Order: sequence, then structure tokens, then C-alpha cells
Amino acid sequence: MFERIAVQPPAGSRTPQHGEAFRASSGRLALTSLHRLGTSLVAALALLAGSAALAPTLSAAAPPAQPSPDPAQAPYDLTKDAPVLIVLGQSNAVGSGVPIQDAADVAQCKAFGRVKGLNRTNNRVTGAESATWSPYTCAGSNLGQEYNGGRSYNVATATALRWERAVTAGAALPDLHVIHVAWGSQGIQEADGINNRWWPDRDPTDVESLFPLTVNTIANGLRALREAGKQPRVIGIHWNQWEAEVTARSTISADHMQQAFLKVLEPLRTIAGATTAPVFLYRPRSNHYNATLKAHVTDALTGLAARPAPNPYRLLDPAEAVSATGTPLYDPAIPRNLGIYNDGIHYTRAVQEWFADQQWTTVFTDKRFGAPVQATVNAALHRPATQSSTNWAGREEAGNAVDGNTSGVYWDATPSYTKYEAQPWWQVDLGVKQPVRSVELFNRTDRLFERLTDLDVIVSDTDLTGRGWADVQADPAVKKIRIRGTAPRKLTVPVGADGRYVRIQLAGTNHLTLPEVQINVPVG
Repeated sequence: MFERIAVQPPAGSRTPQHGEAFRASSGRLALTSLHRLGTSLVAALALLAGSAALAPTLSAAAPPAQPSPDPAQAPYDLTKDAPVLIVLGQSNAVGSGVPIQDAADVAQCKAFGRVKGLNRTNNRVTGAESATWSPYTCAGSNLGQEYNGGRSYNVATATALRWERAVTAGAALPDLHVIHVAWGSQGIQEADGINNRWWPDRDPTDVESLFPLTVNTIANGLRALREAGKQPRVIGIHWNQWEAEVTARSTISADHMQQAFLKVLEPLRTIAGATTAPVFLYRPRSNHYNATLKAHVTDALTGLAARPAPNPYRLLDPAEAVSATGTPLYDPAIPRNLGIYNDGIHYTRAVQEWFADQQWTTVFTDKRFGAPVQATVNAALHRPATQSSTNWAGREEAGNAVDGNTSGVYWDATPSYTKYEAQPWWQVDLGVKQPVRSVELFNRTDRLFERLTDLDVIVSDTDLTGRGWADVQADPAVKKIRIRGTAPRKLTVPVGADGRYVRIQLAGTNHLTLPEVQINVPVG
């Protein structure tokens, strides 16, 4: 779907040594243990005085004492703030092999009061124009694929359970909002074949194409919160996906894989509108896969986590996971499972809850209460627009695509419409150079929707009128994003570039028909 200019790895990137990932502190572990026993928050905090904070590396010496994670001290505006947790990936992000069986957790999973989610019934829709938040349930809130009837331990469910119980115990927290999209065995490269559902260039009209679904879902979910008068705050983006890449023929080097990961992760960061929010990556430890390919993927992920500051990427290493009582779980002497897997591939419940501990500590110990998502405005509305030609002069004009009417039915809202020609284009002038977060393209729904196929979204500081296809394609100063396949009812395209002029241009020969184009820039 999306093809971008390659992102070059930064100079000076290195691979962190073992231990350069998050580890759980004794205080965090004690809190988890007490929480599972049903101890009240007040009592737990009293017992946790002098607990340790996160340490950047493993050390034989005890880390310095720090305040324990204390949700009661979070400075949230309870009427306005909306913390958002985004969990993405493949089977370990789903929670394969770890069904929720604890009776208290099973009961809680059916009725959350202070956690909201995006249910499959209302939100697992290609090209959806809006999102519907509803009470979170462990079953039915993953927009990808669910195991165990959806009731599995993973970062999303474990954090939701902990958040709900903290509020019940007396912590003054606003509702947590969870966006969860995960599907087992799915990769980010075309060569992953039938298991390439995370590949960004996969058919955007297929609801199983997880990248366009996730991009549109995040955009719609955050907009719905803002329209409800809330301030979204992204507390973390979890990317628990790598296994498919250690079986892909195209995994040829660490640099190649780093580019493949960035092609997915950077647009997701852009659409979330919270560039300082932590992005949690997961270090490969399973011995089930090809050692050479695993090394490439490991080097790619550790390299991202080692980028110079400010760096949103953080590495979670399951080899540093500990139990609720503080016992290390990882043991390389244990064949196949290493003490952290159920089947050599899928993490145990204890490891999944340790991952959730890292998110919890980031918020309540590190006091990173969520990167605020700045509101956006449609900068294209009623702005001057032009196109390469007009099919029906006086009716199918370029300005129709910025009149505010998003209907996909021709006679309800006449679209802009070019003649049948090679590389037809449409362009809008925003008036001044602006930071474009995303472009939303609305397609026809009555007929001829296939005309909006294989196109470029182009952002430029200068007017592109009079410049041909080859000239624009060769210009490195122009941001170009290729959309492969046919656009669904609404296609959300992360941009993350500054410009005054935005052009939509077909790569082939056809009519270019656009019911509406919205260009979202941060307010102020």
C-alpha cells in the first residue's frame, strides 16, 4: 500500500549489549505480587517504600532506591485526559498459548468500567470514517485475530486489568483507552507471502491488511476522543512482531530489516501524533528459528533502540523477565522453552505480565504520563485547488474535492474529475507551508471506485503546476508516498512532512476522481 523514500539508518548506530533493555524493579515486582493477591493499593504502596527504579543495564549491584509506581500520584485531569495504549504485532501480541483462566480475571474481562476499547463489531471495517469507543472486554477488542475466544494474557489485557483494579483500589485515574491490532504469524515484508498481513503495501481494501486498518483506526480513535472533549495522551506503542521475519527469504541483512521496520513504525508514530511517546520493541530470544536470520532481526531492533537521543524506541528483553516474586525466569539451560516460553515460541503468562510491568513503570515511576496528541484541522477546506484537466467543465471542478462534502455518491456530492489521461493530477494550495500529519482521501462508493488506484500523495514547498511526472519523481526535495492498490471508502495516509502544496496523482492512465481530500495539520 504505502511506499516511501528509504529512511537511512543514523550514523553512529550500534547494537546494545545484553541487558540494555528494560528490567523490572523490585518495587514493581512487589506491587504486581501484592496486586494479584488482592491487597489494597494503599497497603501495597506502604510496603513498597524504597523500591528500585528501572536500570538501563543489568548489574550485580542493587539499583538505587526510588519511589515505587504510584498511580495515586499521577497528575491527570480526570475530566479531560484520555491515556491511550496501542498494542500491535503478531501471535505474542495476541497472547497465543496463554488463556485467561484465573477466575477473578475472567470475571473482570467481561465488565471493565474504567477501560475503553474499540470492539470488532463496530471498528473492524475497511475505510471506516469514524471509531466507536465502548467498555473494554478481553474478548472482541483485538481488531486482528483472536485466540482463546479473545481471552488471552498480553500487554493489552494485562495492562487493562491492572488499570481497572488500581482505580477500584482508590487511584484517581482517567479511563484508559486501548487500541489492539495483532494477528499470529504475520510479517511486514511482501516475501512473507500469505503471512504478510502487516506489509504496508498490501491491498488497502482488504480488512485483513493490518497496516492500513491500523493507521485508519488510530486516526479515527484519536479524533473521536478529541470530538468528545478529551485530550488523548499516548502512553505507549508496543510493536511485538519479528518472528515472521526470521523465516522470510528477503531478510538479507540487519540494515535491510531496520528499513523494513521503519517503513511500518514511522508512519504509525506519525499518525498517532505523539512523537515523544515510547515505542516498545521486543528482542528475539527463541531458538526455534534460523540463527542467521534471527541475528539480522535482532541487530535491526537493537540498533533502533540504540539510536541517539531523543529516541522513542525502547527494547524489552524477555531474558530479563522476572516472576511476581522476583525470581529470574530466563534460563538458557532449559531446552527449547528457556524458562520464558510455553512452546519455544510463545511467552508464558509471567513474561506477558512482566512486559505489562514495563509499561506500568514507564507511566508511574518514570512519570511519563502520556505524550499529548495535538488536535488537527483540515487545512485544505475551501482552499484553491487545480487539476490537470476537467472532464465536465462547470461541474466536475477541482474545488469539489475541498468543499467539505465527503459523500461517495456522485449525485450527492459531485467529485473533482479529470479527463482520461496519463498521470492525471489534482493539487491544493494550503496558502503557507504547514506540517502535514496526514492526508485522508475519500473514494466513490456508488461505482467506478477502482479508478482511484496506484497513486502518489505528494507534498512540496513549491507549486508543482507545469511539472511532469518524471520531473516530480526525480526531485528529492518533494515528499512522495506511493499508494498501491485501490483506495477504500476512506484512505488515511500518514505524511509527516512540511509543505504548502499537496498533489494527488495517478501512476497510470485513467480519470482521477476525488469526492473529497482532507489534509490534517496540527492546530496552531
